[in-house]
Amino acid sequence: MNRFGLFIAVLALASAAAYAQQSEPPQRPQQDPTYEMMRRQAQMSDRQDRERQNDLARGNYKQWTKESMAQLSKLRAHLAEAWQSMGMSPQGARLVADAYDPRLITEIHRSSVRGKSNQEIAQMMQDALKDKQYLKADQLLLDFQQRQLELNAAKTGEDTD
Repeated sequence: MNRFGLFIAVLALASAAAYAQQSEPPQRPQQDPTYEMMRRQAQMSDRQDRERQNDLARGNYKQWTKESMAQLSKLRAHLAEAWQSMGMSPQGARLVADAYDPRLITEIHRSSVRGKSNQEIAQMMQDALKDKQYLKADQLLLDFQQRQLELNAAKTGEDTD
């Protein structure tokens, strides 16, 4: 009986293998040509929409960059004027002002001007200039000017009361 069971098992395996060799691989069902055409058109439309969105984003970025650069140029020109009004030569003022880059401000150590006298702030700016830390000097000048505006606004507010 043992041999008979083994014979049946081998026969079953052999017949399954023979059947598998004779059968063809399953074929993909035929697609409707209209469906395929619509699917391709939808894919092409999606791709074109993505390209338009990317172009629009690049265009907006270019416009924003262009406007930012114009504002940065104006700010640097005002910084150069401020440095000149403090006695710096036009070439030196331009050199120091051109070092200003608002993207790098977060990366430098900023010294606070709060609670400092004008002489202390002037000394801090001179030290930064002496060490050729022009970005730091520019930021100190901007902070000083901002402080002056706040003090003037406070005085004007007190006078009107």
